[in-house]
Parts: sequence; structure tokens; C-alpha cells
Amino acid sequence: MFGRQKEPRSPEELVRRGDEFRIGEKEEQSFEQALAYYRKAASKGSPYAMYLVGTMYEAGHGVTQSYKEAAKWYEKSMLAGCIDGVCSWAFMEETGLGTKRSRALAIEHYTTASQAGNHRATNNLGLIYKDKQGSEHSDHAAVVLFQKGNMDQHYPCQANLASMYEKGLDVKRSCDIAANIFKKAARQGSVFAKRSLAEMYSFGLGVPQSETISHHLYLEGARWGDPVCIATLKGQDAEDIRYTYAPEKATTPMEQLALGLRFLDGESVGLSVPSALYWIESAAKAGSTTAMFALGQMYENGYGVEKSLNVAVKWYKWGSEKGSGVCAYNLAFLYENSSMDDAMENAFSLYRQAVESECDEDIKSDAFYALGLLYLDGKGTEQSPVKALECMQGSADLGNAGAQFMTGRMYLEGVGAPSSEDLAVKYLRMAAEQGDERAKELLLNL
Repeated sequence: MFGRQKEPRSPEELVRRGDEFRIGEKEEQSFEQALAYYRKAASKGSPYAMYLVGTMYEAGHGVTQSYKEAAKWYEKSMLAGCIDGVCSWAFMEETGLGTKRSRALAIEHYTTASQAGNHRATNNLGLIYKDKQGSEHSDHAAVVLFQKGNMDQHYPCQANLASMYEKGLDVKRSCDIAANIFKKAARQGSVFAKRSLAEMYSFGLGVPQSETISHHLYLEGARWGDPVCIATLKGQDAEDIRYTYAPEKATTPMEQLALGLRFLDGESVGLSVPSALYWIESAAKAGSTTAMFALGQMYENGYGVEKSLNVAVKWYKWGSEKGSGVCAYNLAFLYENSSMDDAMENAFSLYRQAVESECDEDIKSDAFYALGLLYLDGKGTEQSPVKALECMQGSADLGNAGAQFMTGRMYLEGVGAPSSEDLAVKYLRMAAEQGDERAKELLLNL
């Protein structure tokens, strides 16, 4: 349960208290409460609090979204000496959102923020120099900036640097280096990096050619709502995503989600998490369960936002209640790994929802596998080797290597069904072909 705390007084304490309400980990998430504390801190002269008020207006958190009001607060913050405010004011100047557009001034302010260590400014400045349509175009300057962010493990800079290596822009073309850097960015949540890796695996560029891995990566991107991944999986031609300083407003939930992901990735438009949240949340509020999943992922893993399992649960729960199998699966996983009352029963119920819902084969396979383990151990449901084998085999037939090994071993040992060496060998071979060392060892013993 959330508890009451002593009322803060100093600007620093007010900001920390506001953060607790905004992040929603120590307190129940309340943007209205967070904004009230930030305003109090700003009234006491805190430059960082002024910046935070700006982010609330940009994201539409606790207040009606307004780029004009956001720009006003960012300018106040910048003039008071806040580097984050300098970067956000530069974003407004670059895009012309909330103020008069001036790329020259944006470059000046991004440079100031980048030199002070602001990674977002480094990435956005690199995008400006990478833009072939701009008079400031310099692939060399872009590479230097992206490399700077890459050294600090900043995933948008990593993904953009990988793109430079993939295309050989001011660096010797190397798909090997590009793939390695894309992998780092993908692990941190970059949808752009996942999409790029999927294409590289499809053609065997810098990585061993593998349609299987490529397909899994396209599924991951589609799960987030990436339009290129969705089109590719449908066998359709995908429209090229090109750099633009100020994308047009989105109207449909699908467009809103796609625009939000662009702001989150920072590869075809300037990186801005508040704008990303505004558009992705707009899609979710309009009923997009894909957007609900994306928000759950962001908060569960800390992609672009502070990690908050409470908020992640909120979005997954909303999505699962609207029939999303992928949200149900992720919510089940969080329950299974928590100490909450009835956690295993809730996890079991949600895994069942996932396998019975419309969702991609990877999620359905993982949900079958999870159900199989619960039936084996009798957690959250009655113990049933027969049902465990049915679930394991369902997962195995969808390509899950772990389930293929378990199915093979269960048939070998006669767990859940009469012993069958033929079926055991069949599934163990399937697992071994995917690199499962346990399956290879069992096959050797047979």
C-alpha cells in the first residue's frame, strides 16, 4: 500500500515528490499531483522543475497538451541554466512546435547541450547533420556525434551509428559492425534496430542468413506497431520512412502509434520522449491494444521512461481486458514473478487467455510453454502431466526450442503419455536443429 510522507519544502524535495507521483512506483501514478509539485518547485526558482513542467505540457500529462506552453517553460528553464531545458528548447526550434522554427538556433542550442553531456541533444544534432536536404549536411559530423552517444550506450545514437556503418556513410561499410551495434540498441528497446536487424538476417548481411530469426524480429517490431514490420509480415511493400524535422499530425490510432514510435526511436525525427508518450497514449486511449502493449513495455523495461512495474501492470491489464493476447501474456509473466496474493492463479488464467486470443505465434508458443510448466508443477492449477504435455507439444509445434526439448524428454520418459522413442526423437531433433545442447546430448545417448 502507498503511504503518506512528510510534505516537502525545498525545490529538490518538491521535485522528488513530484517524480514519485509521475513515475507511479512509490505512489499511485497521478500526473495532476506531479505537476502541482513541479509548479511549486518552479515557483521557488528551480530550473529543472521548470523543464519538468514543460515536459508535462508536451506530453499532455495532468494538463491539456500544448506545445506552445511547453516551449514557454522550456525557454524559462534554459534561461535559468538547465541543460535539459536547452535541449528541449532546441527541439522546439528545430521542429517549429510551439515557437518559430530556426534550424540555425536549434543547432546552436543542441551543440551547447551536447557538449554538456546531454545524449538526446547529441542524437538530434547528428540527425540534422545527417539530413541530405539540409545546407548543414555532414555525414562526418553525424558519425562523430553518434559515436559519442554510442560510447555512453545511448540506444538512439547506437542505432543511428549502426545505420551509418550499414550504408557506408563517412565510414568504411561494414555490415558486421552495423549488426553488432544494432543488437546493442535492440536490446535496449529500439524498434528501428529490431527492424533493421530483421532485414539483415533476411539477407545474411553481417549475420548468418536466417529467415527464422528475421521472422521473430519482424514479429517483435509488429508487436509494437511498427508499420514497416507489419507490412513486411503481410507480404506488402512498406513505405520508406525518411527524415523530417516536423512530421504531420496523426489522426487514426495506428498513425498516432507510428508517430509516437518515431519520436521514441529518434531515427527519422528528433528524439522526444514526452511527444512519444503523448502520441502513443493518444492511440491507447482511442482503443489501440498495440499501443497499450508498447506503453507496458516502456514502463516494464525502462525504455525511454523511468521503470515502473505498477504502471506497466496498469497498461497490460487494460490491454488484456480488451482482449489482447500479448498484453495478457506479459501481465501473466509479471504476476508469475511477483509475490502478490493469488499470483500464480492469475498468471495461469492470463496465460490461458493468451493462447485463446488472437496473437502472433511467438507469444502463443511462449504462453503454451508457460502453461505446460504450471501444469507440471501444479502451480496456479491442478497438477496434470497430460495437460502439461498437450501444452508443451502445442508450443513445440509453433517452434519453441525449449518446448521441443521438454516434449521430447516427456515422450522419452513416458510423462503425460505412453513412452514413444519415435516421438521423443522427432521433437529432440527439432530442438537440436535450433541449437539446444540438452537435446543434442539426449540424442547422442539414444
